[in-house]
Amino acid sequence: MQSTFRKGRSSRPVCRHPFLSVVLTVACGALSVGCSSSGQESGPTADSNRVTVTDSSGLAIVSNRGPGWSHDERWRLEPDMQVGEIDGPLAFGRINWVAPGPGGGMLVLDAQTHLVHVFDSTGRQVRRFGGEGEGPGEFRRPASVTALDDGGYAVGEGFPPVLHWLTAEGDHVRSSRLPIARDEAGTRTAGSFGIWQVTASGRVFVQVQLIDPGAEDGEMPVVLLEADAEGVLPPDTIAAWSWSANFGDQTIRVFDAVHTWMPRSDGTVVISEGTPYEVQWHDPTSGLVRVTRREVDPVAVASRHRDMEIARMREGMSEGGASDDVIDDLVDRVEFEASVPDVLRVWVSQPDGRLWLGVHDAGLFESASEPPDGGWANALDVFEPDGRYLGRLPIPEGFRLRVVTEDALYGIWEDELEVPFARRYRVLREAGD
Repeated sequence: MQSTFRKGRSSRPVCRHPFLSVVLTVACGALSVGCSSSGQESGPTADSNRVTVTDSSGLAIVSNRGPGWSHDERWRLEPDMQVGEIDGPLAFGRINWVAPGPGGGMLVLDAQTHLVHVFDSTGRQVRRFGGEGEGPGEFRRPASVTALDDGGYAVGEGFPPVLHWLTAEGDHVRSSRLPIARDEAGTRTAGSFGIWQVTASGRVFVQVQLIDPGAEDGEMPVVLLEADAEGVLPPDTIAAWSWSANFGDQTIRVFDAVHTWMPRSDGTVVISEGTPYEVQWHDPTSGLVRVTRREVDPVAVASRHRDMEIARMREGMSEGGASDDVIDDLVDRVEFEASVPDVLRVWVSQPDGRLWLGVHDAGLFESASEPPDGGWANALDVFEPDGRYLGRLPIPEGFRLRVVTEDALYGIWEDELEVPFARRYRVLREAGD
């Protein structure tokens, strides 16, 4: 049976700050506590955040200390809409993506059926499109879907890296394909993997990762680029780093820090390396313009983390058909990092431009019966666009977040039978919402 939560009353943000490049005096005026160009902090010490803003040759560094909002001030999440069925025509197989749809509705990408489902604001399905294949309007490995301002849709595939453009009815318009890298002789395709993120305005950003077992020391180059609508990549990169594939290495690293990023609607891209607790803001014309930091204590990887992760690995490999001997051999190769990465995921809500960071909260983990989904993130740290820390929100148990907007969170929720549903949570900012 299809189900829909009652819609909650939407509230406007408590305050809004435009993205600054940053002028220090403006940044100081926008913060709720004092700051100075010398980096000295001031303001209250209990149930608050203390902010320091420093300037280094035009680069603003915003540092945060303290717990953020008090118990009475903290935001809340309220389930607002849910779609799916336990058994029936709307029973999803494997949901990869959930996103805002036209007119306050919802988009659900089912990777098992290769279909995109479009729901209106009441939770009623109005259309579906796609299907498995390589023909126009069909997908091989769909990973994400975005509703565009012009009424159409963009569906991204990671490998091979293809971005499909479709009309409001789901009809194929064109496909953008990343060029495949070759060696100097041009005789061997190295291959590439792309992670697409498309803004509602149609700006295209992609993380390109070469897959080349012949790379020295297993280090694979990764570049973050803004492509045009045809998939043409510019020579300038937004950021670049290396990914260690460890081909031939017998060790499996768990809780390694990884890069995570997201573009804003104006083309600014926020990037985190995972550890330390830091986010970089890259302006499309000026480059790196801001760094947002927060002082936190590292969360040590405890025996409970290790036991849960090993159990999850064993279950996943067993369901994939691996034999007990193979599973035992792989588990013997596992090595855990000393601590969980400080930042596990980055989101920017639109249109307000707030920063949302997926983090691992040790207190929430101790009281949870199951490990958190989606990379061990069980909480969200929320920041104003100017870099001021607001506070922390627990992620509802069993919920895998995909998209954040100004007033809602979209993602995947599973019941006790592990049946997937698409769910939206309304963000309530004030008491009585």
